[in-house]
Amino acid sequence: MATERKQIKQPKPLPAPNSDFYDVRSTLSTEEQDILKQVREFAETKVAPIIGKYWLEDAFPFELLPAFKELNIGGIVDQGLRRPWEESSRFWASLQMELARVDPSISTFFGVHAGLAMGSIYLGGSEEQKQKWLPPMISLEKIGCFGLTEPLVGSGTSAGMTTTAKREGDTWVLNGEKKWIGNSPWCDISIIWARDVDDNQVKGFIVENKTTPGFSVEKITDKMALKVVQNGHITLKDCRVPEANRLQGDMSFRDTARVLKVTRYAVAWMSTGCQMGAYEHALKYAQERLQFGRPIASFQMIQDLLARMISNITACQCHGDAHGATVRRKAS
Repeated sequence: MATERKQIKQPKPLPAPNSDFYDVRSTLSTEEQDILKQVREFAETKVAPIIGKYWLEDAFPFELLPAFKELNIGGIVDQGLRRPWEESSRFWASLQMELARVDPSISTFFGVHAGLAMGSIYLGGSEEQKQKWLPPMISLEKIGCFGLTEPLVGSGTSAGMTTTAKREGDTWVLNGEKKWIGNSPWCDISIIWARDVDDNQVKGFIVENKTTPGFSVEKITDKMALKVVQNGHITLKDCRVPEANRLQGDMSFRDTARVLKVTRYAVAWMSTGCQMGAYEHALKYAQERLQFGRPIASFQMIQDLLARMISNITACQCHGDAHGATVRRKAS
């Protein structure tokens, strides 16, 4: 008698891990969703394969910059500042989450350049300064940093800033130090905040790193976090900056705070992106790792942990979206 072969059911292919449980991305326009798809492809195909090596080497992956430029996302902040923040904050948040999902160092590099440096020029610069500096920064031909933090001051820069600025004719003389300044060891321009010794008010300056006498940067090494981001210790010693490079609209620390209001919330979105990446890695591992002849994802204890992860991520995505719009309205 012929014996029938027992057919073994092949397991169905599992869907790719998805950390957007409520499909928040679908609330964006078709054009914005297309941009995010390009950013995800860049992060997964260009960044992910090589970024571990650069973390170990404490170095920045300059080889990624040509592909980064092709994304054409340098103008996102500029567009966001021109549009009502209620309309643009969700897209900016999604962009930061998408970059941080694969590597937070890359999103930090971009946030410092496009958010803090470009935002300072857009909010505090004259029309002439915007026309001169923003186009090459949008195209990533020139990279910027944001020099606010000081070695001995911490978060008290509003009242205790030690970096000084003294006007001498059409030139300002800057003296002081800035520390933990992302992008500064290699970028082209630094937005330096200094206290005017004559009126005791904080003012902003565009300093051209490579051509300004008295400006020097020492790279900070042996960091534990965000090792791909190059942080620097800036020293300003009789650093002479022309009046043409003073941000014409910045007259006090209130103007510095305007930049922080429209950019700092992005840090929360970046942390949400880190959660998304961690969840997707954990889910994929749990689906593939076998224990007792079964994927560990089939055990309730693992399922509970994964469910808690996606619940926290979804709460951050939804709460942050609503809170971000509120912050933008208050800032305006």
